[in-house]
Amino acid sequence: MSKEPVSVTCVLRYPDSHDPFWPRMALPAMRARLTLGPEVSDARLALAVRCAAVTAANEFASWRLALRRRGYKRLGDVAGHACGRALTVCYVRFVEGAVLQSLYTHGVRPDRADGGSHE
Repeated sequence: MSKEPVSVTCVLRYPDSHDPFWPRMALPAMRARLTLGPEVSDARLALAVRCAAVTAANEFASWRLALRRRGYKRLGDVAGHACGRALTVCYVRFVEGAVLQSLYTHGVRPDRADGGSHE
């Protein structure tokens, strides 16, 4: 049997809320935007994003309900309007902040290149 190298295909993972109303959050994009290094594993980041997305969905539930009543199926459907863009930015920033809070609270300091724990 020959040992051939196994090629690994990079697959975008979307660990966010299952509610299709909210925009998807790709792990590689989230990692880059938050400038997280390898000290934060993909599994840990995925869990933090998932929890943050669920929390954000709960926080923004009244907006979702109001927009759904007006016939919008997804937040992206109102992106052409100023309030839709603003709500999208608020949602994404909320998720990013919650991810950082989760990682920081549990011992990782994303602002340090060496990945040291906070004291």
